[in-house]
Amino acid sequence: MQIDASKVRAERQRRALSQEHRAEVAGLSLRTIQRVESAGTASFETARALAAVLQIDVAALRGAPRWRVVRNWHYAGIAASLILACGAFFARDAIAGEVQLDVGVYVNNQQLGQHQGLTAEGKSAEFRHDGQARVFVSPHVTQDGRILLSIRLEEPVGSRWVQVAEPRMLVFDGDEAIVSFTSDKGTVFKVTIRPRQV
Repeated sequence: MQIDASKVRAERQRRALSQEHRAEVAGLSLRTIQRVESAGTASFETARALAAVLQIDVAALRGAPRWRVVRNWHYAGIAASLILACGAFFARDAIAGEVQLDVGVYVNNQQLGQHQGLTAEGKSAEFRHDGQARVFVSPHVTQDGRILLSIRLEEPVGSRWVQVAEPRMLVFDGDEAIVSFTSDKGTVFKVTIRPRQV
């Protein structure tokens, strides 16, 4: 996907992060960060990781689409056919829908962060919080319009991440789900999630 490289660079500099530090926090290579900031291209997963680190929505990173003028009408007809075919393909996927997630994470009654993300139904969205917690949320819309949230919470133990809990909750569109856990280390986690179908 196309990303606004100048915005990514400006957001990093505004937060006084080096490219190396942002690469480490986002779980990406330094070369990937350099490519994104110079060429403005990234996979959706890379864009999602950068948005999580910068605490902004993935859509805010997208750049303006680039168009090329087609000078040969024969190629224009082929391009139009491809656009229609792709539109039908994406319209089929759009029926499945996307879900906006408002996620808050608390550790020992202190809020680590409040984040917003957009993910396709059935796909997992990741929210990282200052090396203290990782939350993965996968929404599934049921026949009656409610949303089943599959949640996985992890905390760092040494140099690795360890799963604390993996509950599932069924909520109505727009309602808030609240779950609390205590880890083996005695850390009390609270996660709030408000899903909305887009």
